[in-house]
Amino acid sequence: MEWEAASCERARKIVAAGMRCRLVGEGLRISAISECLRAVSHLSSAPAGGHGAWEPSASVRLTSMVRRRLASLWPDLVGDEEETRSGVMTVLDSLAELGDMVRLEGGRWLAAPAHAVRAGDDLAVLLGGGPMEVLPQTIAVSARAAGRGRLVEPITCVDWADLWNADEWIGAPAEGLEAWSVRLLAETAARLADAPNDMGEASAYLLREWVSLVDLPVDKSGLLLCKSRIGQASSYFIGEFIRGRLWRLADIGPQDARRLRFHLDAQINRPIRVKASISQGLVKFRLVRRLPEREARVLLLGWQVPAPEGEHPGVTYHVFPSEMLPIVRRAFEGLGIVLDERID
Repeated sequence: MEWEAASCERARKIVAAGMRCRLVGEGLRISAISECLRAVSHLSSAPAGGHGAWEPSASVRLTSMVRRRLASLWPDLVGDEEETRSGVMTVLDSLAELGDMVRLEGGRWLAAPAHAVRAGDDLAVLLGGGPMEVLPQTIAVSARAAGRGRLVEPITCVDWADLWNADEWIGAPAEGLEAWSVRLLAETAARLADAPNDMGEASAYLLREWVSLVDLPVDKSGLLLCKSRIGQASSYFIGEFIRGRLWRLADIGPQDARRLRFHLDAQINRPIRVKASISQGLVKFRLVRRLPEREARVLLLGWQVPAPEGEHPGVTYHVFPSEMLPIVRRAFEGLGIVLDERID
């Protein structure tokens, strides 16, 4: 047997081929970290001889094992550079958010039970179930790594993994954005209390802009979404206004406030528009607003890229394998976001 040295680029291509991953650059890097985390978790937790209880593995053990295996291919996985990109621990946390790994008490981990999310008629995103090597043969022979998820044919999941529709997996309110918003406002209005005289740095959401309460039109009445600043943080409330003056209020959570903003935009026919460019199997777009927690999970099916210099700090840029677009599209539609797709 003869050994032949391989360049880093060649070695990455070998890794990509082993995972049937068509991605390069950051997409391949995240795919490799994700699959390696599944593999080391399985190796560390599986009972000896295949019998007995599974033993959860600690975060530090999993992440150090992955770094040792992949640092020669991606040197930034060790040292200070890891903090500036999607490091191993960051990917592990995001796998938990997606439902691919389960975080237990004490910073210990196990692979999640296998389930898949439909991404169109012919594809599904497999989450959980462990690394490719332990998947059923019918799935393992064709599964493809694509970022944090694996792409499989839905028919191969029958009788092995739960198959979810995108809406079920996203978990947004089942009644829809408008009905949910009407209910939120009604429930909040039922617990309005007198507003204090000094509201500090408070503003109301009006025509897609945050307007200082002192600058509200004097004829403005009714319920408005508001926020107040406390240091670097914001708290949200629904305020009842009479002739431009705040009379009563009731607090709401930040996730509810995020979701309500999309409804308020739709009410005035000014929804958020996202321009997505599709090229060489990748979807790229710029997002100007944070999504509610449930819908924000879909962003983990892709990866974030650095924003151009001088961009507003709240604006983010995202890249996805094009196969994930149907799931992203459903999340956006549920919030009333208009996705303008362009093929380059």
